[in-house]
Amino acid sequence: MIDSILPLRECELFRDLADDELSSIAILCSEVIEAEGAKLIREGQKADRLFVVARGKVALHKRLGRRAEHRSTTVAFCSPGQILGWSALVPPGRYTLSATAWEPVTLLAVPATLLRKAIDLNPDMGLRVMRCLSEIMARRLQQVTVALTTARDNHFRERSLVSNPLIFESTS
Repeated sequence: MIDSILPLRECELFRDLADDELSSIAILCSEVIEAEGAKLIREGQKADRLFVVARGKVALHKRLGRRAEHRSTTVAFCSPGQILGWSALVPPGRYTLSATAWEPVTLLAVPATLLRKAIDLNPDMGLRVMRCLSEIMARRLQQVTVALTTARDNHFRERSLVSNPLIFESTS
């Protein structure tokens, strides 16, 4: 359990909640401290926790291709007040991105089943949380789309340079 609701009050997902509602979520949270480079979430894994970034920065990655050996690209960064693992709140409950600590991080971990139960018990609170979640999901979708389009364009540009190099001659 965390001592203060301050990190939750500053969180994008819980920004519309009253102090008593934040307190009901704070009692569910545990603090997670990880070093730079730590793997926090793996794409495709069961989404059993939602994380709030309290300190540090987290990189979000998307696999490029279906097989595990395919490369991935960084699609976004999460800073204090932002969440990762929103998939814990919606079916099918699988993380859609991987997350790595970009620098040392402190996260608040909220068990998905308990958070969903708290939302079910307070539908008004749940509505406000889900409205914020829809904004977060829309922003992440836009970030992923831009990153994947850029990665695709870079890949095709690299392939065309390797397979068809252009040689320019100076006319001076």
